[in-house]
Amino acid sequence: MEKAKVSVVKANGIKGNGEFMGGKFVRYDEDVAAIKAAVKKAVELSLGSIDAIVKPGDRVLVKPNLAFQAPPESFAVVDPRTVEAVVAFLKEESKAAEVWVGDNPSLGLHVGKAKPAFKESGMEEAAIRGGADKVIYFDEESTVVVEIPEGKVFKKAEVFRPVLDADVVINLPKMKVHIGGTVTLGIKNWNGIVPNRHPSGQQQGAHRIDLGQKLADMLRIRKADLTIIDGIIGMEGQGPHAGTPIEMNLIIAGRDTVAVDTVTSYIMGFEPGEIPAVRIAATEGLGVGDLASIEVVGEKLEDVRKFFKRANDNPVGVYKGLTVIIQQTCPGCYVYLRGALDSFKNTGIDVEKMVAEKGECVFIAGGVPDFDPLYAEGKNLFVLGDCWKYFPSKEKVEEAMKLAKKVFTYPGCAPVYVFSKVNTDLQAFAQGKA
Repeated sequence: MEKAKVSVVKANGIKGNGEFMGGKFVRYDEDVAAIKAAVKKAVELSLGSIDAIVKPGDRVLVKPNLAFQAPPESFAVVDPRTVEAVVAFLKEESKAAEVWVGDNPSLGLHVGKAKPAFKESGMEEAAIRGGADKVIYFDEESTVVVEIPEGKVFKKAEVFRPVLDADVVINLPKMKVHIGGTVTLGIKNWNGIVPNRHPSGQQQGAHRIDLGQKLADMLRIRKADLTIIDGIIGMEGQGPHAGTPIEMNLIIAGRDTVAVDTVTSYIMGFEPGEIPAVRIAATEGLGVGDLASIEVVGEKLEDVRKFFKRANDNPVGVYKGLTVIIQQTCPGCYVYLRGALDSFKNTGIDVEKMVAEKGECVFIAGGVPDFDPLYAEGKNLFVLGDCWKYFPSKEKVEEAMKLAKKVFTYPGCAPVYVFSKVNTDLQAFAQGKA
């Protein structure tokens, strides 16, 4: 049996990275040309030719990782230079009739819809520069309900129509760590093919411990024909939103998304089995998750491997005055509360000063069986999720809500939108606008 093939290619001479990592995105023609050359080499090493997947007259959809409404300097979104390079490569080297670029932010209702997110990220301008025939805002498109007979979390899903209408789909994720999924690469990037539904619903409702299974189920809807990893500048630490940049200058490509994620996660210093989505997808036969069964071409893994700082998902005791009382809860509330607190701290607000002026903030989620309602008296109380209602401590939490100075609630299971909403509520609170 022929091995899955994944190419790893260095993009050389990227002169704008210093300014970019220093906080200012600058585009140079030479940098785009260097990345395009790396994309071309990576595709040819893994496929032989782009003609292997793109036939004359095909409509090709490039699906980048437009995670948030955020600028390029956030390093949470795909590098605009890589978007431009991939689109230009397809326009120049393939026989595609049309090249589309489309996506939807995974927390679109809280962190910006697709149109402003495409604009702020620089990806829309990059796509147009590259020659894209159209940029598609998925949240303005119709959807199709599809059955997933072998899915374990999702038996059916509502999918944006362009994903199904395109003849060829190219998955273009960012190389970064993820506080909930360990890494966010090709498999995780499929989270953007279904709409947002808040406070729960199909996209948000499975961001619990079942996130990896959900993503594996979504691969059954439609696999990408090619996955290209934007590894020019990765993100380590408190990703996918509050991490720090790490220069890699890599393009990684292959037909098998699971195999590409396996290789990329290893390059990032992880064992592939540590990544729930990779492990589950490979076990279910959706791709190759064993490095020994993958033919890696191009750069040697040992020459390009770096150990990315991992995200810390524990929200307890991180910031003085932002007190977390969280017991018997799933990773949904646990992880995304930590993400929200990190985001808030990264806005530059003086947390200690805010607490001194406005009082301690107390965050509750889960069963909290030993919680004393009097602890919340005169303080600011943030109650996450729905499951606290099903524990014996329900009356204690309700009493605490009566005693607190201010109360903020975030319904849902899991209310993954707290990733953004707690941060924005804390900012408004700090500014006296809550």
